[in-house]
Amino acid sequence: MSSNRTISKSALSVRNFAVKISEGSTSQQSSSLDIVTLITVTILTMIGLIMVYSVTLHAGFAYLNGQILRMCVGLCAMVIASIVPYKYYRGRVKDVLLIGTIILLILTLTIGRKVAVARRWALFFQPAEIAKYTVIIWLCGYFANLREKQSSSVTKLKKLNNFPFLPLFVVGIIVMLLLLQPAVGTSAILALSTLLIFYISGVKLKYLFLIAAIGITIFSLSIVTIPYAKKRFNEFRNGTTYQQMQSKIAIGSGGVLGKGLGEGKQKFNFLPKLHTDFIFSAIGEEFGLIGSCVVLILFFILLSRGLKVGIESNNDFGLLLASGITILVFEYFLVHLGVALSILPTTGQPLPFISYGGSALVTNLYAIGIILNISKFRRNKIDKNSNYNRWHRRAYFPRSRSW
Repeated sequence: MSSNRTISKSALSVRNFAVKISEGSTSQQSSSLDIVTLITVTILTMIGLIMVYSVTLHAGFAYLNGQILRMCVGLCAMVIASIVPYKYYRGRVKDVLLIGTIILLILTLTIGRKVAVARRWALFFQPAEIAKYTVIIWLCGYFANLREKQSSSVTKLKKLNNFPFLPLFVVGIIVMLLLLQPAVGTSAILALSTLLIFYISGVKLKYLFLIAAIGITIFSLSIVTIPYAKKRFNEFRNGTTYQQMQSKIAIGSGGVLGKGLGEGKQKFNFLPKLHTDFIFSAIGEEFGLIGSCVVLILFFILLSRGLKVGIESNNDFGLLLASGITILVFEYFLVHLGVALSILPTTGQPLPFISYGGSALVTNLYAIGIILNISKFRRNKIDKNSNYNRWHRRAYFPRSRSW
């Protein structure tokens, strides 16, 4: 008996040692960064530079010079984010980022610069662009830490079935501060992104339906009570949105091959904010159906590569973070496309990496840098297959969903 116990203890020790070795190996860099993601984003950024030049050349080189400067800052931010290990966002850094973002949003409402009907600028940037990624980072860190605690203690497994009060409270604060600016479009996109993160993280479906119902109610009330949002929604419903009418004219006039670079007519004050909110319309006008399809394909490549990076990540935090960032960027693309095609009301959302602007471009490139960093830490082939199957069968956490 004593010899059997000794053998069992020895076997257990060997097993624990092997587990420690495997855990240590997953924390080390296992491969190079995802070159396809890097090339795709670089091409989109270059397309943005070309389009900003094309639609603003009649107004001088100020817009082009500004976009070049913002692009350089964004690329530097992407390089930095690709170097800094993403695991650092999982600890107290995520809480510091969240608190700092809330403070910035409050300052925006009090002393921020007002543009048109919204107060969205604090100092020289828009805190809303930072807020959307801060919320994603915080949620991913929270759920990843919860998953780790539950896997280390059997008595804590049932906590996953509880209603996500704290995450919902955090998201609610950020969304309400954005609605007060008002930034209805950004709030809606962020809310939908967080709902998808809730699902991937393993929140029960009945809670997801309840959260979705709360969100729909809040945004319905915001459309009714916020004059700015109400006006845009009524114009869209009645089909009298001038910008979207001109947008469809621009896209339709481009035909299959387009009018050619710099030959578009909408930039001559026919379509306001062509270089920001409707730059996809300029792509359709000057490069036609072929150019538009190229942009669509690039964004779908970015979507597939970002989700692939998440699936192949060696831990829950990498899975959630890469997926959350990718989904958020792709949602902005879909909303911009929907507005340009008059499928959605005008929301004022830029086309990621392409539209003129600094805050959105820099934060988007920084977020891509995080994905590139995650891509350097991947599972081996066996772990990748199991992770992929779990991600596609249901939300990532391997447990049943009881109603």
